[in-house]
Amino acid sequence: MGTCRICKKKAPEISSLLSVCGRCIRENFSKVKEFLEEIHIGIKKEEGISLKKQRESRLRCELCINNCCLQEGEISFCGLRKVEKNKLVGPNRNFASLEFYFDPLPTNCVASFCCAATGCGYPQFSYTSGDELGYKNLAVFFNGCSFNCLFCQNYHYRKRLQFNNLVSVDDLLEAIDSKTSCVCFFGGEPSCQIEFTIEFSRRAIEVRKNRILRICWETNGSFNPKFNEEILNILLESGGTIKFDLKFFSPELNLALCGKSNKQSYDNFSFFARNFYRRKNPPLVCVSTPIVSGYTDEREVEEIAQFVSQFDRSIPYSLLGFWPCFYLKDLPPTSKELMYTCYHKAKKFLDNVNIGNKHLLT
Repeated sequence: MGTCRICKKKAPEISSLLSVCGRCIRENFSKVKEFLEEIHIGIKKEEGISLKKQRESRLRCELCINNCCLQEGEISFCGLRKVEKNKLVGPNRNFASLEFYFDPLPTNCVASFCCAATGCGYPQFSYTSGDELGYKNLAVFFNGCSFNCLFCQNYHYRKRLQFNNLVSVDDLLEAIDSKTSCVCFFGGEPSCQIEFTIEFSRRAIEVRKNRILRICWETNGSFNPKFNEEILNILLESGGTIKFDLKFFSPELNLALCGKSNKQSYDNFSFFARNFYRRKNPPLVCVSTPIVSGYTDEREVEEIAQFVSQFDRSIPYSLLGFWPCFYLKDLPPTSKELMYTCYHKAKKFLDNVNIGNKHLLT
């Protein structure tokens, strides 16, 4: 049970950490902006990361929205890179901080309701005309993130961040076998190691020449736009799907709950959505939104769906059930009532709307 410092409303759907309701974040952001920024500064400080860096530093990482400028001893926002002896140390194009494992298909991927693993890409991009039973997905979880989501469902990765003992492209290539029909990059967030995903993808496609191997990204979309064309070409060639997790439509809510602007995410999504016509089956791009109790409401979902629909009504959209964890443990799980209200709002604008994580709904 939290109390909003602006409107004084008390409700289980108000985070005690934020102490401001979703409506007041949208409508009175200037009154709470500094307070909310300090929350994110404090969380990153606990992880040994300072958000108040000296901008005159010469060493810069330009892979994602953060464009970190670092001085000696400083650590990047994602926690993956630091400066040692005037050199940037950490993951690069050939080595990454990640974990990988296999999931039998069909799996619980965000796009599992519409991707080629359901057979919709048969025979060019799928081994079967139905679910690819007997085949598997290589799930590649990238440590580190360009956002600081207070409701992160995979926050445990923060304890696995490392600058050394990295996995090489060759190591990951060796994991692919004859039953691997797709690879999914997720996390954490692949944006912070986007060069590695591209290098691996190119080499994997070459190794599996003339055989099916779909390459997919699940991302908050905050990577540097200069990588858009390379990613698009890999998706078109392999039959993969890029899954944009558009957490909020409101820039204010994204800043409050994720610590970062969502402008670059929407700009990057727009690039891929404009190319959706080039391959609709299996879908080139899809969208997901976690329904965070008290902060993601039907207005947010309706605005996201309306934005997506301007490109194509058939772009798939998945609404995800939220489970309270990390810094928002005191919020209730997504209710069935809220989820289905959001679902019907999205259906006004989009034809292929899915509800994910139904088992979490209350």
